[in-house]
Parts: sequence; C-alpha cells; structure tokens
Amino acid sequence: MDRKCSQLLPTVCTILADPRHPLSDDTCLEKLLDWFKMLINTGSSLLLLEENPCLKELVLAVLRQEEPNPTILSFVLRLTGIFAASESSFQHLQQGEVVFGAFGEAGPLSSALWEDMSIRSGWVQGVYSMLQHYSAFQFLCNSGSLDVIFALQGDPSLFVASGANRLLARVLIFSVQSEPSRLLSSMDCDWPACTRMIVARVEESLKSHSASRAKHSLQLLTTLFEHNQDAWTELLWSRIAGTVESLLTEEPLQVGHQLVDLFLSMARSPAFGCPECSLWKLVALALKTLSLTQSGPLALGLLKLEACPQAIQVQGLGLLLQPMGCVLRGASPSLEFPGLPPESASVESLLSSRASCVSFLCQTLAHLEEVQYVASLAVDFPHKPLLQSVVTVLQFCVGLAIPVSPLAAKIGNFLVGCFRVQRAALGLLGALSRWATSVSDEVMEQIFDILLVYLKSPDSSPAVLKKAFQATLKWLPSTSEASDSAGDFQRHKQFLRDMLPVLQKRMHSPSWEVRDSALEHLTQAMKRLRGQEWFWQELLSSEVLPLAEGLLADPESYVRASAVEALGQFSLLASADSKKPGSENNGSNKEVQYSLLSTFLSLPFHAARQGGGIQTGRLQLCLQGGGTLGGFPLKGQSRNTVAPWKLNRIRPGSPSNFQNVRKPKCSF
Repeated sequence: MDRKCSQLLPTVCTILADPRHPLSDDTCLEKLLDWFKMLINTGSSLLLLEENPCLKELVLAVLRQEEPNPTILSFVLRLTGIFAASESSFQHLQQGEVVFGAFGEAGPLSSALWEDMSIRSGWVQGVYSMLQHYSAFQFLCNSGSLDVIFALQGDPSLFVASGANRLLARVLIFSVQSEPSRLLSSMDCDWPACTRMIVARVEESLKSHSASRAKHSLQLLTTLFEHNQDAWTELLWSRIAGTVESLLTEEPLQVGHQLVDLFLSMARSPAFGCPECSLWKLVALALKTLSLTQSGPLALGLLKLEACPQAIQVQGLGLLLQPMGCVLRGASPSLEFPGLPPESASVESLLSSRASCVSFLCQTLAHLEEVQYVASLAVDFPHKPLLQSVVTVLQFCVGLAIPVSPLAAKIGNFLVGCFRVQRAALGLLGALSRWATSVSDEVMEQIFDILLVYLKSPDSSPAVLKKAFQATLKWLPSTSEASDSAGDFQRHKQFLRDMLPVLQKRMHSPSWEVRDSALEHLTQAMKRLRGQEWFWQELLSSEVLPLAEGLLADPESYVRASAVEALGQFSLLASADSKKPGSENNGSNKEVQYSLLSTFLSLPFHAARQGGGIQTGRLQLCLQGGGTLGGFPLKGQSRNTVAPWKLNRIRPGSPSNFQNVRKPKCSF
C-alpha cells in the first residue's frame, strides 16, 4: 500500500464505522473489496492488518453496533473473510475474537439482523473466502456453523441458497482433503467425522419424500461433482446411487430438473468415464422415465460428450427426433422416413395443447440446432428427413402445409403466425446447411421456396426476417464452395434474382430493424459471393446499391452504421481485384469512397469521439478500398466519372449522418 492510501485509510474506516454517514451507493464498497483482494494477492495480509490497525477496529466497531447499516455489515463480513483466508491472519483476528464475532454465535447469526438477505449473503461469502486452511475448517465444525449452512440451502433468496450449496460442497471437499491419512473406503466408519455427517444428511434428505429437501441435496451433489473430479467421488456415488435411483421411480417425479443437472455434471467428470459405471444405467433409466421437456436437455448434453456410450447417445437422439417425426408424418403419411423414430403417446399429448406444443417444439428445434455444431457426432444423424420436417414446420407456420390427421390439424392451427416457432425453425434450417452437399435437388428447391416465402411475407416479424436472412446466407454457396453442377448454379442464380427485389422492398420498410437486417444481409452476401461474377452483375443492375446509399441519411443510427458498412464493403471488394466490378472504371469507385469519406469527415468532434473505434474502422475501410482522402482523387483520376449508380453525395460540412452510432458492426 502506498503512502497516500495508508494516510487516507483511517479516515475511510472512521466514516464507514459511523452510522451517521449512510452510503447512498454501495459500488464504492465493491471497489474497496477488490482493492483489498489485490493488496493481499501481492503481499502479506497479516502485515497489512498489523500496519493498519484501523481495519480491525472498523470490523469490531460495526459488529458491536446494535443497529448497523446492513450494507456496511455485509461489507465487513466479506472483508473479514478475505483477511481470514490466510491462516496467520486468521489467528491474528481470532485473538481479538473478530472471527467469532463475525461468523460465530456472537455475531449476526443470533440477532434480528439475520433477517436481512444482504447480511446472510455477506456471511456466506465471507465464510467461503475464509475456508482456505484447516484452522478455518475446525472453526466451522466447532462453532455450529454447519447447521446454519444446511439451513441456508433453503433460503428464500436464490443467491444465498446457491452460495450455501457452493460453501457446503467446499466444506465436504475440504473435509476429505484435510485428512489424507483417512482415505475414503467402502466402510463409512473410516471416513472423517464431518464427511460422515454431511453424507448422512444428504442421504436422509433424499429418502425424506420431501421434494424441497431432495432438491437441496441434489443441488449440493451437482456442485460437488462439478468442482471435484477426484476418485473418491466415485466411492461417494456408489453409496448414494441406489437412493438416487429410487427418486427416478417415484410418482410423481418432482426433482427431474435437478436429476438432469446431477447426471450431466457427473457425466463430464473423468471419474465416471468408464462405460460400465453405474451412472450410465441411471442415465438410460432417466431418459425413459423423465418427461420429454426434462429429458431433452439431458439428451442434448449427452450428445455433446465424447465419453458418453454410443447406445445412450442413440437413445437421446431418438428422443429429440420424436416430435419432428410426428410433424412430418402429419403432412405426408404415405411416406416412410428412416431415422425418425415413431412418436409416443407423451409426444402426441404435448403437441395436442397450444401452450405445450409451442414451447415443446421451440425447445426441440433449439436442441437440434445445437447438435449441428457438435464437432463429431458418434451416431448417424438422419439429416434428410429432419430437413423435410423442418420445412414442414415452417410450412405449417404460414398455412402452406396440408394436415392429414386430426393431430396435424391441431398443430397447424397452433403454429400459424407463431413467431417463436418460426425463429427456432429458421435457426435449425440454417444450421442444417452443413449437410448441403448431400441434399437432393427436390429438397433444395423446397428449402429455397420456403425461404423466399418468409423473405417476401409482409407478416414476417423483424426477428423472423433476420433469421430468414441468416439461413439464406448459410444455404448459398461461398466462392470456395461453388458447385460444378449446372443445375445447382442455375438454382442459386435464380434464387438470388428473386431475392434482390425482396431486398429492395425491405430497404423501404417502415421498421428500422428490417432496414438494418436487409443491409446486414447485403454486406454478408457480398462477402460470401465475392468471387462470382454473375452475382455482381445482378447486383449492379438492381436498385439495391442506390437504396443502400440513400440509407446513409436514415434517421436511425443503427441503419446508418449498416449502410456505411455495406457500401464500404462494396468499395473494398470492387477495388481488391481487377476482375471485380469497378475495375474497368476506377474513378466510379472513387465516387463511392468520396461519399463515404465525406460523410465521415463531416462529423462534429463530439460525434467522432462518441463513435470512437467504429468511425475509425469505417475510415480505414474506405481508404483500403482505393486510397482517396476526403474525396479528392489521386493523380490521373477524374472526379467527374459516372458511378455505377446515381450518387446523391453528402458534401463536407453537411449535418452529421452518423451521430450516436452505437453498434460496432464492422467485422473486416
């Protein structure tokens, strides 16, 4: 601590200890705690206490107040825990009964102050910080604090309850590790006393038939297996596995979500990586007995794990695919779809109600989208029927699918105009583009047709339209992915021709989100298709670029930023290669750069500062595009050359069109 801080610290402590000086903002306390943590990490906490006795006096003064400020008391508890994390500082504070006064029965535990959530939170955080050595562990065991921690598992504050679970897991881990001479064995009489007590309480809670108590114990076990992956955790599991299995067979099952979290935390641990481990038997049972809304997250988590047995992953994938098969068969009963399992009665029940149908399909679509980003699946993925089912879902959402069963008719009524399902289905459709090379021409036609429907539909919400644009880009081949097939080439070319008028229409939208999405799509399309001449010819023959230039003066700053990016992208790509548009008439590209640079240079000083790196990035982009500065052409270039489209240039000195640009969109 430097000299100025050491001189100011006594005054700060005096103010904090004075109840007549309430704090209106506690952020200064958080910064003060961070400062003390930094000092302790770089020096001796005991030396800090000895050189600054005002710190100990502050703690004692606040603890002795009859009605202290809860915020200050919570701060003092956390501060005490930070200093007591060192065993030497712990002993120093114990001599003045500071630790006992903060965390023992003489402290807030036995007073009315305990009713304040911030004080309970400060106590939990302070004890958690302190538990770094055996002296602190002994103090907790001997002071009766363990009973308090168990009680706080059911605290009405989720923040306090979560902290209590983390603290209890840390106590259990410390209990085992602090007595290495008493290694865990199958006989619990050989376990440390604190370990035996905690495990006995966990077992009692799991057998109590009380949903709340069982939840607390399962959450504790989840935290334990997440933070410790030593071999002794497998021995602990062997003791409680039978009790956990009995929870799966209870009716009704009230702890499904907690069991899913527990199984996933264990499945990620190397201690349970053996395929013969009893864990996998319970996981398979859970996939059968849990409700579909609960087993979905479990199936997704298992598909992401390389150590998961293949049979379990196949079972999990089948669960995720069941509703998709139900939807697909509801619109085409005469076809067989290998890879899609038959739907169960529980699936049909969920899809028969509007509320459960929408939420269940959204969850399923989101999970299947995540599966597409798993690097290497250990199971065969039926992407072809899944693509058809996603297209069918999107058709149901706009009333294009023809139901052939009463259930499908219900599903169709539920999904028409449902933006939530539309967004989720378009997200999955875009993710399924990873299988584009193995998709048949017929399915590809269906994909492009349904995308055009959503891009053209006036009923598409801005969020849905954005998802449709994103999915479109993923299904368009990039320069490196260009197909040699003449049919594919003509299909993509025709799709782009159909899409450009849609893009023009969207740039006229009264919704700024739609205009912004259209500009973003234009920018990304130019990047993705930069090497395909036919695209540039179609783009230059359309009205898209003049419309984008007009949006430089849009009243919404997000749209203006996107317009600069789109036109800057065109300028950059047009000058990067002599074969790209603009190479035959380099001066025309300078006109584009002049417009963009003039706009940038017309910014007032405060707007340029507010735009910061965004504006600088735009300026650098335009300079890379051709090398002009402030719109003045280089030697040998004419300023009167006609641009590829008619420019309405913004002259230097005109009002700023880029004030308050808030969105850092440039990704070059």
